[in-house]
Order: sequence, then structure tokens, then C-alpha cells
Amino acid sequence: MKNIIHRSIGSIGAFIGIAVFLAYIPQIFANLSGDKGQPWQPAIAAFSCLLWVIYGWTNEPKKDYILIIPNIAGVLFGTLTFITSF
Repeated sequence: MKNIIHRSIGSIGAFIGIAVFLAYIPQIFANLSGDKGQPWQPAIAAFSCLLWVIYGWTNEPKKDYILIIPNIAGVLFGTLTFITSF
């Protein structure tokens, strides 16, 4: 039962984590249309997510995909938001 709760909470957290970074999409479109946003929050978020991806990938005895997957979204969308904000 404890394992089911752990996996369920992890899956919900991963889904919410992806949703957090999908929220960058409107800012990316605004940046591309000329309404530039500030670049530093998404840049720092992308770097933080990159560290978590590395941590999850190097986890032993097995990779932590519940940690890796939403943070890959953070790396991608955070970096894209940062790049388009200039």
C-alpha cells in the first residue's frame, strides 16, 4: 500500500511539474510577438531542472523517471523562454 501511495503522489507531482513548465508557453508566444519578458527566472528554473535531471539520471540502483520527466520539460521550456526573451 505504501508503494502505491508513493507512486501515486509521485505521478501527480510529475504531472503538476509538467503543467508548471507548460505555463511558459504563453510567455514564449508573447516574447516572439515582441512583448519581451524578463529572462532570469526561466533561466534559473531551467538550470535548476537540469540539475534535477542529472540527479534523477544518476540515481542508483535505477533512474528516477518521475523526477526526470517533468524536469526535462522545465529545461526545454525554461531555456526556450529565456532565449526568446531577448
